[in-house]
Amino acid sequence: MHEQTYPLDGIRVIDLTQIYQGPYATFLMAMGGADVVKVEPPGGERLRGKGGSSTPMAFAMLNSNKRSITLNLKHDRGKRVLRDLVGKADVLLENYAPGVMDRLGVGWEVLHRDNPRLVYVSGTGYGLSGPDRDLLAMDHTIQAASGIMNMTGDADRPPARAGGTP
Repeated sequence: MHEQTYPLDGIRVIDLTQIYQGPYATFLMAMGGADVVKVEPPGGERLRGKGGSSTPMAFAMLNSNKRSITLNLKHDRGKRVLRDLVGKADVLLENYAPGVMDRLGVGWEVLHRDNPRLVYVSGTGYGLSGPDRDLLAMDHTIQAASGIMNMTGDADRPPARAGGTP
């Protein structure tokens, strides 16, 4: 009998993402065999708290097959630990607003110096440059901006979000 291999075996991913978009991407990487380390801020990421005292199903599903650590990236010790993790990683994903990682002192320039082979992925709603780069891009704002909310709901009421309640 032989041991099963996966396409991303041997790949280490540092996951600094929150809510759905990034955690889903890193979930797929974990399912593909990558060693994914979820980095959460003190108190946990925002989706974790949506279930009150219990962890919501969405958080549990999106973060299965991952290891996790809590780091305060506003303090030097947290930044040092992140930089140590990145030094041994292949990929880092983050979905903060543009400029946040740089303001924290752990942006692309710094992390690339620590690990020149690092693949750095930044998932933002409107990109890293351009006139809309600083706009929030949560589900309801994207639905409004794209016009999908104008096609949902009742004719005699204001536009409504498509899909289930978060």
